[in-house]
Amino acid sequence: MYLYLKSEMIKTKRTKIRKMLLMIPLLGSLLAIGFSFLGGSEIVPLSVETIINHWGILWLSVLIALTTGLLNNLEKKSTNFKTIIGLPVNIQKKEWSRILFSTGLVAVGSLLLIAALIVTSLLIQTSPHLVSFSSCILAVILMFFTSLWQIPFCLWLSRKTNLFITLLLNSMLNLNLGSLFAPTKDWWLIPYSWQLRVQIPLTKMHSNGIPLPKSSELLSYSVIPIAVVLSLLLFISLTLIAIRSFNKLEVKS
Repeated sequence: MYLYLKSEMIKTKRTKIRKMLLMIPLLGSLLAIGFSFLGGSEIVPLSVETIINHWGILWLSVLIALTTGLLNNLEKKSTNFKTIIGLPVNIQKKEWSRILFSTGLVAVGSLLLIAALIVTSLLIQTSPHLVSFSSCILAVILMFFTSLWQIPFCLWLSRKTNLFITLLLNSMLNLNLGSLFAPTKDWWLIPYSWQLRVQIPLTKMHSNGIPLPKSSELLSYSVIPIAVVLSLLLFISLTLIAIRSFNKLEVKS
C-alpha cells in the first residue's frame, strides 16, 4: 500500500491539487473575516466562529470536490486510466490508496484552517467570542470526520462525469440541503447536514451564522457521536462501492 500512496504523492507534485490545500482555507478564512467586519464591531469578535461556519457550509465540500476531481483529471488527461489498467497492479489497492491519499490531503487542508483560526484569534484578541478556542479546534476536527464520506463519493462521481459537475453538485447540495436540514430534527437523514450539525453545539452558532440562545435545543452534544458513527459507516460503504466500481473500469478505445 505504501508504494501506491507514494505513487500518488509523486504524481501530484507541482500540480494544482497541492496549491488548493493552501488557497481554499486561506480564501475561505479571508472571506469570512471580511463578512465579520462588514457586520460591524459587534460581529468582528465572532470571526473565528464565522470562519468555521463558512468552512462547513461551503469550503470543506469545495476542497473535497476539487481534490478528488483534479486527482481523476490527472489520469484522464494523461492516459485515461490506461496506465493503471495496463500495469500489473492491484486495482482495488490502487483505488483504496487514492481514497487514503485524498483523505490525507483534506486532513492537511483542515490543519491549515486551524492555523488560520490561530492567526485570526491572535489578530482579533476578542475572537472566538462565544466558546473556547479548543472547542473551535474540536469543531474543525469533527467536521473533517463527518465529511469523510464525500471523498469516495466525489472520486466515483468525478470519474463518471467531470470535475465541473462534481464541484457544482457537491458544493450546492452541501450549501442548500446541508444548511436547510442541519438545524432540524431530521438532520441525520441528510449526510450533507452532518458536518454542519456537529459544529453547532461547539461554536454555539446556528448554521445561518447567528449565535444561539443558551436555551436552544440545538446546543445538545448528543448529536456528535451519532453524526460521527453515521459518517464513518457511510464512508466505509461508499469506499467499497467506489473500489468495486474502479475494479470494473473499462478503458474506452
